Amino acid sequence: MLDKNSTILIVDDTHIMRESLRRVLVTMGYEHVIQAENGREAIKILDTSNKKIDLIFLDIVMPIMDGKATLKKIRETNKAIPVIMLTSVADKDSIMECSKQGITSYVLKPINASDGPSMLSDIFVTL
Repeated sequence: MLDKNSTILIVDDTHIMRESLRRVLVTMGYEHVIQAENGREAIKILDTSNKKIDLIFLDIVMPIMDGKATLKKIRETNKAIPVIMLTSVADKDSIMECSKQGITSYVLKPINASDGPSMLSDIFVTL
């Protein structure tokens, strides 16, 4: 189970999605949440943050640096950090490609306040 003091990074180009997921996480007791709006920003946070990131939620489709490229870059330096891919379409090819690079799981968007905690709790049990 993921410790409630863990730092979670949400990477999604849509502010509403980032904020919705942040609210769900806070409802679940996770208050240390950092946000990035694209993969390049996420990599910068991972490289320069003085905080250890314990979990990443990573959107697949984003401008500037998409989720697949970001995941590849993350895995070059950190194979252990759990990464949960976010996708609005159950694109089996993308999910399979990400699985080969070691994702922990994936979640279909949108994530809303009523379903979010129950949807994520099953994943969090395995972390």
